[in-house]
Amino acid sequence: MASLFQGQQMTGLERTAAALSRQKPDRVPVCTLFNGASRRVLGVDYPKWSTDAEECAESFIQAQKIIGDDCLTLLIDLSVECADWGQEVVYPVNSTAYTQTYNPVIKGRDDYYKIERINPRETPRMSMVLKVIDILSKRIGKEVAICAFIYGPLGVLSQLRGHEQVFMDCLKHPEAVMHAEDVIADVLCDYAKAMAEAGAHALMQDTLYASQSIMRKKMWEKIEAPYAKKVMDTMRSTGLPVLLHNCGNGIYFDAQQKWLDPVGISHAYPADDCKNWEEHAAKWGNQIVTVGYLTPSELALAYTYEDTLEAARKCIETFKDCNGGFILAPGCEYPPNGTVLNAMAIVEAAKTYGVYK
Repeated sequence: MASLFQGQQMTGLERTAAALSRQKPDRVPVCTLFNGASRRVLGVDYPKWSTDAEECAESFIQAQKIIGDDCLTLLIDLSVECADWGQEVVYPVNSTAYTQTYNPVIKGRDDYYKIERINPRETPRMSMVLKVIDILSKRIGKEVAICAFIYGPLGVLSQLRGHEQVFMDCLKHPEAVMHAEDVIADVLCDYAKAMAEAGAHALMQDTLYASQSIMRKKMWEKIEAPYAKKVMDTMRSTGLPVLLHNCGNGIYFDAQQKWLDPVGISHAYPADDCKNWEEHAAKWGNQIVTVGYLTPSELALAYTYEDTLEAARKCIETFKDCNGGFILAPGCEYPPNGTVLNAMAIVEAAKTYGVYK
């Protein structure tokens, strides 16, 4: 089917909205996930970018002007939510913030029951993200799609406990883990509502553990799925498109469709029931919009501008028969210290090879 918008010059917001609703835009939309890397456009160090809403938002804005993204996905780091429950976070000058898991908030089984509800509109890091959304909405929200990002309940919990320990607790103390997830999910629901009110155009939840490289499917369905669903249902109630992010290998598309029913998924690997990207596009491409699937490490360490053009062309070609349901992007965040030139090449590839006829 030809694009309804053939010959029209769409904005990034219009292009992204069309792809998510399978109306086949004028060309393939682009979301380079040029997040932490955007700080280098203004020469802002990582700690400032991670904690100062004005500097963070201005970095996104200026980077978008240079690169030409149609959509911005506002992943700051995976420590945003847990920091507001008191988890100690380290802010390196030139790399992504991370948690001090040798000193976790949850030190044992009983601590899961001590997790309390907090107000994301008032806590330091989540309120900072809300302010970034507000600034971007007012400054570029009429032209560029703004997709807000939430780490899922089990992901947040793993930052408060430590990944290895939370996996052991899922086996030894599942009732304690799920109790804490339920409290966390309620807060994330409030966070999602606040994001919508701040001006986000779409909402994305990260369900990293729903993949073969992390957790068995049955365990994920038992441990996280009900609480991720609570968050997803609230996200959906805002009236905005709802997406997932999962950069794990062997992502469970079937289980996530069953429990969470996303419009699209940002992912780095094919679904667990597909051998390759071609099979994935044939099986899932007309059911769930793919946001992907360029390899971030290659963009940073190996690809030239021309290599990036060719890799992006292959991505576009693979999903050409999915009725417009494809957004060109890296499979995860663009490398924070990667070259801006390869991000620009991704956009050029969409303009050169991604025009719908």
